[in-house]
Amino acid sequence: MLADFALSWRKPLSDHPLSCLRPDSSETLSVRSGESLYLPCPNLDCFEDNENASYVWLKNVSRTKSLEEIGTEEHMRVHYHRSVLYILQLSVEDTGFYITRQFYPDGVCHEFVMDLVVYEEFSTNLLFSSISSVEGIVAEIFCPLCEHQTGTFIWYKNFSLISNQESGQMLRVRDASRESEDIYTCVCFWEHGGRKLNSSASRRLVIEDQSLITPPRIVHPTDNSIVLVDMDAEIGLTCSVFTGSTGRRECTVGWLRNQTALDGLDGYTVEQREDEAFIHSVLLIRKVSQVDFYSVFHCTADYSYQVMLVSVALKRRASRLTLVWSCVCVVFLILMVSGTMKMFAVDLVLLLRGSFKKLNRKEDGKVYDAYVIYQRNNLDEATEKTISDFVTGALPTVLEKYYNYKLYIPARDDLPGEDCMNLLEAKIRLSRRLIFIITPGRGARQRGSSAEVYDVQVGLHQALVQGHTGVILIQLEDMHNYTHLPLGLQHLLKKSPPLLWRDGGKPGSRFWKLVRYRMPVPSRRVKKTSAGLSYQTDVSYAIV
Repeated sequence: MLADFALSWRKPLSDHPLSCLRPDSSETLSVRSGESLYLPCPNLDCFEDNENASYVWLKNVSRTKSLEEIGTEEHMRVHYHRSVLYILQLSVEDTGFYITRQFYPDGVCHEFVMDLVVYEEFSTNLLFSSISSVEGIVAEIFCPLCEHQTGTFIWYKNFSLISNQESGQMLRVRDASRESEDIYTCVCFWEHGGRKLNSSASRRLVIEDQSLITPPRIVHPTDNSIVLVDMDAEIGLTCSVFTGSTGRRECTVGWLRNQTALDGLDGYTVEQREDEAFIHSVLLIRKVSQVDFYSVFHCTADYSYQVMLVSVALKRRASRLTLVWSCVCVVFLILMVSGTMKMFAVDLVLLLRGSFKKLNRKEDGKVYDAYVIYQRNNLDEATEKTISDFVTGALPTVLEKYYNYKLYIPARDDLPGEDCMNLLEAKIRLSRRLIFIITPGRGARQRGSSAEVYDVQVGLHQALVQGHTGVILIQLEDMHNYTHLPLGLQHLLKKSPPLLWRDGGKPGSRFWKLVRYRMPVPSRRVKKTSAGLSYQTDVSYAIV
């Protein structure tokens, strides 16, 4: 019933003893003398909230311009029970403003005004909104009475009882035609305090040619839309309804917040404009509050007896500080993951290399996994011992015995009487990697045609010019500069820093993991036993 009340704009009452929040408008209800009235609070939230609030009903007496509180005793002709007002046997003297005050425990008060007009005889002012239907279909007429109470219904057409009617709040006129057009009246019979009472409401049925009807539809926003907005910001929500040229007369567009009409509610403004084929209803929220984020806004389009609606929810936009912190956290997470991956990348590669060794193998014609190039002459005693311990001790022990690599170490693997100078280049070409051992001092920059000078030159040519052989640089001692080294070797050091070896270091240390990371997949398999290390050779070779 409340949805059919016409809004009547009036000035607020001037003699309020309390400061209550109230809309700038009141609702108007026209009723007939001699009937009874069941009047809920003219606000749906007010009517439904009977647990958290208390109520007071008052009437504005026009002759004294004062407010009179209405009683609660059921034997009184005019009384109220919580959010519902009862007026039994209406009379013209009952015309006036009826005010509902809703109080909350925190002291907040809301006030709603109903303008009640009582007519002695039937008048067209008593008619509720008309119902439009299409010729040839079932027309449904809804009775705007007894929505929130139990009652029985009787229907009249042009104030004559309709025969064989279905008793109910909805009257269905089958095969509606032009002859069906008329005023239809529903009478609701209900009980209160042991007394049988009745109320009536009338509305007109209008039948239109089906070809002339363009049913309205909501084109914007879409249902279940989400709008991002800042706290305390001002925002406008626009609802656009397509009506065509024929549907506008019967279409009413509005906004609800959870089932509460927002037109005139404090902090909200609803503006409406029309163009050639649309009705646009704009809801202006002056200051978005926390309540708005927990509410659902509905754009409603009432057309005849149909109600279309779409839902819109407000979602708080993330603050810039939140975005900054989110970006910082993402960057930190990326750096942490990158650092972790970098820290364990070598271990992961070695693990996968061992797991998929057979898949990575292919014939390449190589014989040695690495050719070792190191300085053997013109060294002081300490440096010579360091090189000897590493080249003949640590290097072959770990790579050959433990990880089963096949190395070619000059002076160790040269055969007696073999022409080293002639075979040196061939052996370098048969190696998958070149291991340069870097030491301080004159190094291998000396002039001459000795084997150690020649293998440096051939190795650098193979690595820099041919580009077929990978290079592993190992530095045995700390150095301030590399100016004593050949220019080609200095170039390689700029591209890839050397691995620094210090005395000691188990086969599983970081140094040896980095060496193995730069080495190819071992060309032979090793078989470990509990008694020690033993190995088997495999005639296949591999390269990475």
